[in-house]
Amino acid sequence: MTIRGIAHRGYPVNYPENTLSSFQAAIDLGFSHMELDVHMSKDGIPVVMHDHTIDRMTNGSGEIRKLTLEELKQFTISPNETIPTLEEALQLAKDRIIVSIELKKPKLYQGIEQKVYEIIKNLHMEDQVYIISFNHDCLFKLRAISSDVKIGPLVNKVRNSHYQLIQKLNAEYFAVKYTSIKEKHIKKCEEMGVQLVVWTVNTVEHMKSIKQYPNILITTDELETYKAVLE
Repeated sequence: MTIRGIAHRGYPVNYPENTLSSFQAAIDLGFSHMELDVHMSKDGIPVVMHDHTIDRMTNGSGEIRKLTLEELKQFTISPNETIPTLEEALQLAKDRIIVSIELKKPKLYQGIEQKVYEIIKNLHMEDQVYIISFNHDCLFKLRAISSDVKIGPLVNKVRNSHYQLIQKLNAEYFAVKYTSIKEKHIKKCEEMGVQLVVWTVNTVEHMKSIKQYPNILITTDELETYKAVLE
């Protein structure tokens, strides 16, 4: 059975977030989508990590943008993993799961939009990937790079201006914090033909309340709990 939902950073409750083992767990559980976060190394390689530093997740410290990929790969994510590149994560996902890529702090990384797009294109995964960001300027850059790349603004709270933004971007997705979603937002997205994504839904109560709107894509850390609610 395919579980329609987004595995947030893989399966972070049982595996280190944003690692290949975490993504593999989401694939093994049969999730339709997974989400990951991207920064860029000093030598211009997109890598997967939530924070812009390696301090929280590895046995090292420092900003990702100040370390080369070779240097980043020397650090360990407990118990025995290294920081994946975006390419490694997408190779794992190819033909198995749809990937939501969040560009984190793109202002720190000149040219990250082009680099990310080239990886997607080289792997022929344009139909299997979409890109979201709180930084809407980087989404306009992506749209200028490609009319086909799937994109979506990421917001904490829905404003009417966001619908105009979606139209200007020709965006296919709209990712919103679940606590700010109202029925009118759900209907508007359906009218516009935009896929509404909500994050991050981790309690059974909230899963059940959002489940009544089958068009919404739910993002969760609690993969097996979500699977049980759906079943």
